[in-house]
Amino acid sequence: MEPSTQPAPNTEQPAKKGLPTWAKVLIGSIVGLIALIGIGVAAIFFVVNSAAEAPVKVSDQFVNAIQANEPSTAYGLTSSAFKEATPETTLTSIITRVSPLLTGEETIAGKKVQSSNGVNQASIVYTVENDSKTRYIRIVLQETDSKWEVINMKTSDSSLEAIIE
Repeated sequence: MEPSTQPAPNTEQPAKKGLPTWAKVLIGSIVGLIALIGIGVAAIFFVVNSAAEAPVKVSDQFVNAIQANEPSTAYGLTSSAFKEATPETTLTSIITRVSPLLTGEETIAGKKVQSSNGVNQASIVYTVENDSKTRYIRIVLQETDSKWEVINMKTSDSSLEAIIE
C-alpha cells in the first residue's frame, strides 16, 4: 500500500483575538491610577485625623475640667504665655461662672489643625446642650516641645468657628 498523498487535516483552532496590547496597557494604567488615588485619599484622611488626635485629647481634658469646676486642672493644661497673661485666680473666676452653663454632654462641632512657620496650632469647637440651650466653647491650643497646651478659650451662646486667634 502506498502512503497517502493527501494533506493531513488542520486540527489547530484559529487564534482567538483578544484585546490589543495597547488596550491592556491603557486599562492597567487606569486601574493603577484609580488605586493610587484611593490610597492617597486614605493617607490624607489618616494624617489629618492623626494630626488632630493629640490636641483633641488635651482640649477634651480642658473642657472636662471646666465642666467639673476644676480650675487648677484646667490651669495646668495652659501654656506659659497663657499663665503670664492670666493669673490662676482669673481663670478660676471664669470657670466658676461658666461651669454651670457648660455642664452637659459636649460634642465636637469643628476642628482645625494648622502648622505655620514650624508652629503647630489647633482649634476645637464644642457644642454643649444645657437647659434646652446650645452653648459653644472654642479651645485654641499650641504644641510646644511636643506637648499641646491651651493658649486661648472662648465661650458663647452663638455658634463659633474653629479658627485660631
